[in-house]
Amino acid sequence: MSEEQGSTRGALKIVSLIALRNLASHKVKSGIVGSIMLFGTMLVVVFGALLDSVESSMQRVVTSSLAGHLQVYSAKGRDALSLFGGLTASLPDVGEIEDFKAVKSQIESIDNVKTVVPMGIGVATGTTGNDLDLLIGKLRVALRDGDAEQKTQTITQLRQIADLLRREYSSRERVSADEAQLKREREVLDRVTSDAFWQALEQDPEPNLLYLDTRFAPLSSDGRMFFVRYLGTDPELFTKSFDRFKVARGQAIPKGQRGVLLSKRVHERFLKHRVARQLDRIKQEKELEGRAIDTDELLQGRVRRLSRQHRPILYQIDPKERPVLISALKEALPADQREGDLPTLISRFLTVNDANFYARYDHFYKKIAPMLELYRVKIGDVVTLQSFTRQGYVRAVNVRVWGTFQFEGIEDSDLAGTVNLMDMITFRELYGKMSEAQLKELSKIRADAGVTDVKRADAEDALFGGDGPLVEDGGDPDAQKPVDEFQGVTIISRQDRLKALAADTYTTEQLHDGVALNAAIILKDPARIDETRAAIERLSAERRLELKVVDWQEAAGIVGQVIIVIRVVLTIAIVIIFLVAAVIINNSMIMATMERVSEIGTMRAIGARRRFVLGMILIETSALGALSGGAGALLGAGIIAVLGRVGIPAPNEIMRFLFAGPRLHPTVTAENILFALIAVFLVSLASTLYPAIIATRIQPVVAMRGRE
Repeated sequence: MSEEQGSTRGALKIVSLIALRNLASHKVKSGIVGSIMLFGTMLVVVFGALLDSVESSMQRVVTSSLAGHLQVYSAKGRDALSLFGGLTASLPDVGEIEDFKAVKSQIESIDNVKTVVPMGIGVATGTTGNDLDLLIGKLRVALRDGDAEQKTQTITQLRQIADLLRREYSSRERVSADEAQLKREREVLDRVTSDAFWQALEQDPEPNLLYLDTRFAPLSSDGRMFFVRYLGTDPELFTKSFDRFKVARGQAIPKGQRGVLLSKRVHERFLKHRVARQLDRIKQEKELEGRAIDTDELLQGRVRRLSRQHRPILYQIDPKERPVLISALKEALPADQREGDLPTLISRFLTVNDANFYARYDHFYKKIAPMLELYRVKIGDVVTLQSFTRQGYVRAVNVRVWGTFQFEGIEDSDLAGTVNLMDMITFRELYGKMSEAQLKELSKIRADAGVTDVKRADAEDALFGGDGPLVEDGGDPDAQKPVDEFQGVTIISRQDRLKALAADTYTTEQLHDGVALNAAIILKDPARIDETRAAIERLSAERRLELKVVDWQEAAGIVGQVIIVIRVVLTIAIVIIFLVAAVIINNSMIMATMERVSEIGTMRAIGARRRFVLGMILIETSALGALSGGAGALLGAGIIAVLGRVGIPAPNEIMRFLFAGPRLHPTVTAENILFALIAVFLVSLASTLYPAIIATRIQPVVAMRGRE
């Protein structure tokens, strides 16, 4: 070792010893600065670990439930892809992948790509009949089959409902402004409650059943239109590719079969009996959001509405079940509330509070729900869905409901629970794309009807005859005959419709050979996502596929940007904290420096150079930063460890989606600790630099003057 190196090491040792001595002798200053460093380091570790944990949880949710690791869609699309919805209710225009089969084969040739899943999102509507529609349907079947017992029960139930509505209309007449409409509806009820009407129905069923369908049934407003946000895909490939997918009830769509899997969330929230649905909602808000009926105005409003829902129960109870229902209600009610008619008993039963809610909830499902039709759309039903195509006309398809599904861990989240699964063939029909068979059928219809193409300029003449002679109606007597709009129409039963749907199968080749709107890409190694994205972009450019490639966060739409917003907010908060910390540290060090003017002046007088003084001040801060920062990092890691064990509860549906479940269990990484230590160390050094420069400018003569 050279003499110069030995001298440097000796000087460094002396500087370090003096710096440590100074820290010990200035306890107040060291305590203030050290506390700030400790607190800042702890905050950075905690915030960083929480943010990384939320991002990791959200990534698991999005990639394993709907988006995959990457998504591709047409570069010609006018809007950005948004799998979980955007800022508007309309669907984004993402263009079309016209030949999905070709795109799939080329992307799967990339080394890290495991599979490519076809997708397309649309919105359709369906309707559920009201309780009167269902009863009239039962009556029609009973009359057709000659089932006298069922006919008598259904007629009695319909007459009871009509009588109930008639009594309600007496109250409506006192507050309604449309007297003419009420009068017409009252006439309908008077007719339906008369003995003459039901005698006429026995003699001539069809016109009277039609009257019930068209005039009586609309008086009940409990029928519902429901919206279905559906994802067209390859059902078999989807269930294999997304590991959070789980069938809740029923079964998955069989291979080669057409149909739909309803989200369990949609089935429970929108297609369930009204009373059951409201009870479930109150239970959820009590358990997941910590609300209390006795103190929460929102829940009190729900209970008031619930207590008036006697009609949805009464409409579904046949005469044989009324005594059973009365007995079940009285069993749950206090002794002083067991007198009164059935509507009153139901209202009392549904008037719940925190003390009786769970008992009433369990009693409803055990004793009352078995007498009701709990779901408007049941598993195994065939429903008609209608949707507007991209060309603007309406398409309707019949689909079988095979079951319900959910994504594990986020069952209670509306963000992940509003998409329903549908096979890609049915999706293309609703989207407006025709199969080869349909195109051939359309061509045959055009040929049989003698359809010819007409230029736009000639359309008016073709429609209205141009300059040709007017044709006078010859008064064909056949034209005066009544027209039977159902002539030649065969009404098929539910069983026949199921058989027809079961026979309408497809192959995997047909499913992939056609249009898709977007596609999910599942990777073998998710850590190589950036590398794989770049490879797909190069492939698209080289082979002119015209694809846009986005990661899971971009594909999630506005939901995916939540994590960016959280990161920005936390970063701003940390920057503000560090700015405040820097000011306090700077002031503390300036004060400490001024207190040590004589000491530093003496050092300069006996030969200490400026860099010696500068090094002494910076080493003091570095040592304090290492000690306090280390303690802060350990404290932050300890807080995260405790939170990781007990979990952070998600207060609402959005947070349950972000947390990938009802609780977030955060973890801390070495990167979180290292970043916090470096950040606090740099801020501390920057804050100390100015006081250190002041210290180096103290002249030796100051030691002679004493402290001023």
